[in-house]
Amino acid sequence: MSISDLLFGKKKTFDHPVLGTLKSDRIKGDNQTKTYTWRGSLLVSPNSMETLFYLEGNNAAPFSNHTDFVCQLAENWHSEHLPNIEEKINKKGIDKVEPFSNWKKDLYLAAIYAANKKNTDFELTLEPIDNENLDAIGIDVKNGMITNVEIY
Repeated sequence: MSISDLLFGKKKTFDHPVLGTLKSDRIKGDNQTKTYTWRGSLLVSPNSMETLFYLEGNNAAPFSNHTDFVCQLAENWHSEHLPNIEEKINKKGIDKVEPFSNWKKDLYLAAIYAANKKNTDFELTLEPIDNENLDAIGIDVKNGMITNVEIY
């Protein structure tokens, strides 16, 4: 064990059957009540870019409601979530704004952030495939329902 592991704790891994290996922040001790960030990545489409996700959990693993949400999101991205997002984007007129007129082709699901450790509040970020473009869309999800869509 290195000196930094003794002082600051160790980074842990958790193997999830669907999401693969998730990595934690440094964890020191066995306090199950402390909350830690767990991160991983996945592909929501075979030919899409990698989606990073950041979940909350304890010293042993991410919270199951967070892993369940990310699994469900990935599994139903094209059939359920993308159509719901499209409806909200169209309703707000974001698709009429020039950088987002072709958002389904120009953006991808770049990140999933847990917003609340107790329930399934998340923020999804759609970022441009072209790294030189900085236009992005943020999506707030509360208990599985899209509550807000905004331009970043």
